[in-house]
Amino acid sequence: MEPDAVGLRCNLTSCNEVDFLPIKCHCNKVFCRYHIFPDKHTCASLDGPSEGHALIVKRQRCALGGCEKPSLESVVSQEVNLETKPTSSTACPKCLLSFCINHRHQNLHSCTGLQKQESDEKKDAQDILTRHFSNPPSHTPLAVRRTVKPPTDPKKLAQIQKVTLMKMRHSATAGDPRDKSSAVPVNERLHIKARLKVTGMPVQESVLWFRKSVVTGRALDLISANFEVPSSYQTPLCLIEKSASDPSSCSPLQNDLLLSEQVEDTCTVVLSALPYGRSD
Repeated sequence: MEPDAVGLRCNLTSCNEVDFLPIKCHCNKVFCRYHIFPDKHTCASLDGPSEGHALIVKRQRCALGGCEKPSLESVVSQEVNLETKPTSSTACPKCLLSFCINHRHQNLHSCTGLQKQESDEKKDAQDILTRHFSNPPSHTPLAVRRTVKPPTDPKKLAQIQKVTLMKMRHSATAGDPRDKSSAVPVNERLHIKARLKVTGMPVQESVLWFRKSVVTGRALDLISANFEVPSSYQTPLCLIEKSASDPSSCSPLQNDLLLSEQVEDTCTVVLSALPYGRSD
């Protein structure tokens, strides 16, 4: 039996091999599976109609530059429309161009439509951020310190005081430079927050601890030295306790009594030349 009786020979002269499953090209010639692509056999459908044959549709090449393979659009389409972009389902839905089977995916042909979509989405996101978060305020906002009212529940108040005392023990320095931390037990110390509020000097604040046996007058001198109040300051200074439960309530301390008899741990003591709350 002749081989041609079973299959057909590839029409490419340099091949001419018998293929048992030959494929017919748009140029009405049959080729083997190796030369069926138009760019493998110099297909007439890529160059125009041949004489002596019916009108052959010119097959559109892949839209990717440098690729010689036919586009999917030219394979499945039966209509000739060279002036418009392909619009069938084989065209890329983003850039509307037609590519070969190897470059049909958007990431394989650097799809301009996809890039434009990403750019538009980024621009829309930036517009939303600018519209909602970047509008300049009509005035410069001022920092406002909110006054936090202490809780009225005794249990919560005791818990807050306990936590505050623990923090103060770690940050407090000795009000008397002669006292050493290792020489004075913790239970014999009084931790306070001292604040300077005198005319002609900036407001200062410091966390100090004193022996519970210190007299208030002695504590007054030590706090003045700590804030470097000049000895030439003419107006007599005094210590005023600022109530934790009522910040607006203050009472002067007596210099001849022990400091620990008049204030408690974590309290705020104000060093002032005038009754607290008054001004010149």
